[in-house]
Amino acid sequence: MSRATRIVIGALGGEGGGVLGHWIADMAAREGYLSQSTSVPGVAQRTGSTIYYIEIFPRAEAEAAGRLPVMSMFPAPGDVDVVICSEIIEAGRLIQRGFVTPDRTTLVSSTHRTFGIAEKAALGNGIADKEAIIEVARANARNFIGFDMQAVAREHDSVINAALFGALAETGVLPFGREAFEETIRRSGVAVASNLAAFEACYQLAHRQRSGGVEFAEPAAAVPPEAPFVLPAGTTPRGRALLERVAGFPPDCQEIVYLGVKRLVGYQDCDYADLYLDRLAALRPLESGDGHELTRETARFLALWMAFEDLPRVAQNKISAGRFDRFREEVRAAPGQQVGMVEFLHPRVEEFCGALPAGMGRYLYDSPFWSRVIGWFAGPRNVRTNSVFGYLSFYLLAKLRRIRRRSLIYQIEQGHIEQWLAAVRDVAARDYSASAELARCGRLVKGYGSTRERGNRNLQTILNLLGESGLSGPQIAGLREAALADDEGKAITRLASELAGAQGESPRAGSPREGTAESDITSSGAAATRASA
Repeated sequence: MSRATRIVIGALGGEGGGVLGHWIADMAAREGYLSQSTSVPGVAQRTGSTIYYIEIFPRAEAEAAGRLPVMSMFPAPGDVDVVICSEIIEAGRLIQRGFVTPDRTTLVSSTHRTFGIAEKAALGNGIADKEAIIEVARANARNFIGFDMQAVAREHDSVINAALFGALAETGVLPFGREAFEETIRRSGVAVASNLAAFEACYQLAHRQRSGGVEFAEPAAAVPPEAPFVLPAGTTPRGRALLERVAGFPPDCQEIVYLGVKRLVGYQDCDYADLYLDRLAALRPLESGDGHELTRETARFLALWMAFEDLPRVAQNKISAGRFDRFREEVRAAPGQQVGMVEFLHPRVEEFCGALPAGMGRYLYDSPFWSRVIGWFAGPRNVRTNSVFGYLSFYLLAKLRRIRRRSLIYQIEQGHIEQWLAAVRDVAARDYSASAELARCGRLVKGYGSTRERGNRNLQTILNLLGESGLSGPQIAGLREAALADDEGKAITRLASELAGAQGESPRAGSPREGTAESDITSSGAAATRASA
């Protein structure tokens, strides 16, 4: 007897990998083949992958031999004929596991990216290089079909499994004609027209690729020259006043300053945006040359820092109309169809106390009794935003933005911001390039919880060292990149020790700014969101 054809499907949860596996098994049965399929479920978020394994064998050959074939329930490295992946990182995973080999395997994969949790959580740029994976795929697969099938599916109002099915059909690696593939989609009875359109489009693109008409990786799209930025017209007296102030900045700074103003008006109000402009205006006399690098870099990271995430901000984002609209579009909800969203929240005692008026928040946080009481409310919570209770809870939390300026977390964050800005101004007076690098260090403070605490400590380490010995621009940049490259903070501690040792000093680790509250009261956020339609 000949060997079975072995197929592995790697997909993210919710992308239709199971449906694709069912299509292949159903088609095999109709075409006179025995099939066996198994799955190893993973999770929808990128802490693992969902793998489907299918084996098919000609029924006629088994009957002629007088016995059924023995099929495996799990794929074996080096013994897989077809690997189908819904995303390029999934292809990298399966290559790494040995399922793709040059002598046997046809690899069909979409080349789009869905960023994983580890990539998003990285302090620096943690995004994996998909081009490197594509090159590995070309080197390790017998045949590789790869292009952005997700974009093709969306163009035809379909889903990616239909697009992958079309590319698979064109390879000819399965013993079925194109008509059998199309009939499988018709028999499913779900979104037949759109799925067939995506199938046809990917079939043709795969044919062009195999014929040498396109590259394995999409060439970079030509970027048209950007039109000069033009400030929009204000619609209210306060808005026009803010825009007039933005217009007073150099032309090469106006766009980034405008975006910062827009963010902070939505975050708090026009007065808060005025504070942002006041802080930037203090840097104008310190500019050197025509590049205005200091103003641009400070404007970028100052806006992000001033819009720190606290409980009101999280609640505001959760119930925004734009978020609901985007979600309905993503899940392809029909008009009038009810959509439910479950928010997974894990606020800490620090977040609750930080949202309260400064005196009250500090008292409750320092009180063992009240900290335990608040801790009971601060545990993990699952809240449905489409319920009356859930929506009202977020609505009331969002209204706390009105007292944000009196809150403990506001006091703490503004103290840290002022310390950073004061250091930027001091350094600019002696070394302009170093001040620009210090302005870029604002990117260290981001996120919420332990991530934000770590960023504050790293920035404080730089500021402490700066105050003791002074640092050049390259030294500040080196410390910043060391902090972004190491979540545990060992790299920046080691480099800070080396720089301080060269000056004959003992480095001071990052610590709370004098005169502020405890450093471990930081901004909040939601752990994850699960939604269903």
